[in-house]
Amino acid sequence: MKKIIIKSAFLLALFAGLLTSCVQDDDTALPETRVPFFTEDFDIPASTILAIPGWTNYAEAGTIRWSARTFSGDGYAQFNTFGGTDAVNVGWLVSPAIDITEGQNPKFTFRSAQNFVTSANNKLEVFVSTDYNGTDVSTATWTKMNAIVANQNTVGYVYVNAGAIDLSPFQGGIIHIGFKATGSGSNTALDGLFQVDGLHVYSSK
Repeated sequence: MKKIIIKSAFLLALFAGLLTSCVQDDDTALPETRVPFFTEDFDIPASTILAIPGWTNYAEAGTIRWSARTFSGDGYAQFNTFGGTDAVNVGWLVSPAIDITEGQNPKFTFRSAQNFVTSANNKLEVFVSTDYNGTDVSTATWTKMNAIVANQNTVGYVYVNAGAIDLSPFQGGIIHIGFKATGSGSNTALDGLFQVDGLHVYSSK
């Protein structure tokens, strides 16, 4: 698990590592970035329930939650409803508090992949909140972000880079980033899986 402060000396290795993963990357170039001040690559042991200090793994509907997975030594977060029985599954994976008060033109990026997703209702979304209290996802105000995410039209198990997502509307405060996956364990059209990796929050100038 990566912590909030990343030394400059690690920058080259960090973003070289961002180009490798448990699945193939597509040809979308990563945005030009500076030294990230928050990063999470989910490099933890595999487990049925992902548990990282400071992160919230919350089932809004159904019982499925995000899991920690690894492939060829690379860790990632995964939401997979296949084999479940719930008619509806909605799972949130929410970051710890991220202080962007000192960031200059702050942005964030991540990678996502899917497999077996065949419907637009089986989806991954990303949100930002400035009032999340760290425990109750349902009472927070969440702003949906314009991010490129894996969906039914992307190639299975191929990472899609989210692009440089603008955080300037939230600059000067504390934020949480939330990944929300929606699926079903009983509807085979909605039992695809999503993977998330390489979350980086950084100043772009």
